Amino acid sequence: MDSTRVVFEATGGYERLLLKALFQAGLAAERLSANRPRELARALGLKAKTDAIDARVLAVAAQLLPATPSAPLPGKTVLLREWLQARSALVSERDAHRRRIKQLESAPVKAVLTGCIDRLQKQIQQIEKTIAKLLAEAPDGLAKAPGLGPILRATLAARLPELGTVNRRQIAALAGLAPYNRDSGLWRGQRHIVGGRADVRRVLYMATWSAIRCDPDIGSCYRRLVDAGKPRKAAAVACMRKYLTRLNAMKRDNTPWQSVPMAA
Repeated sequence: MDSTRVVFEATGGYERLLLKALFQAGLAAERLSANRPRELARALGLKAKTDAIDARVLAVAAQLLPATPSAPLPGKTVLLREWLQARSALVSERDAHRRRIKQLESAPVKAVLTGCIDRLQKQIQQIEKTIAKLLAEAPDGLAKAPGLGPILRATLAARLPELGTVNRRQIAALAGLAPYNRDSGLWRGQRHIVGGRADVRRVLYMATWSAIRCDPDIGSCYRRLVDAGKPRKAAAVACMRKYLTRLNAMKRDNTPWQSVPMAA
């Protein structure tokens, strides 16, 4: 039995060609988030960081850390990711100009930045039309969920392709919405969420507030938690987890959104 494992770090997209080549060669490869080997290195007492040390740590990680084989993303998913990344970059630039223009006194400088903002806004709108067209070509059945606009749908499709294929605990962990215990002996600490895909969590946060206002089930869940003394932010996170669980069940079972709790 072949016990070879190919393990490498995620490097913000630079590893995609390697993954594709390994996949085409018939070699199962496992992509690890960069923090896992680094935390393993700290546990091993390796404080320095060099290419040689990184290679040694990855070899140890291949022996010790559990991971599932990674596969290249479909072409449409990659395209959707790239459009979302382009939109995010333009939105950041636009918002930076908007903040900057408030501090200016010179009318000519304001005029130049206003022109830049208008140009960026048009480019953002064009990208959003392209994203909407891509979504229309591959309908996912999620469009009628409250608060689920095109950008969140695109983000889920591009950045959370596991939606509908894993259970509710796994999907919550992938989005960074799974609460983790902090207990020791008889002491019980407050549970916290950690890790996960921050870009998914950001757009999901805004969508959840819309669902809290529009959906009776999620709205009542939020009010019940707040009335019980839960901080508003913690209550919102709990509703985000509930909302994502519902979306996961919709995608898994190919069912429409329902305003009553559904099994997940």
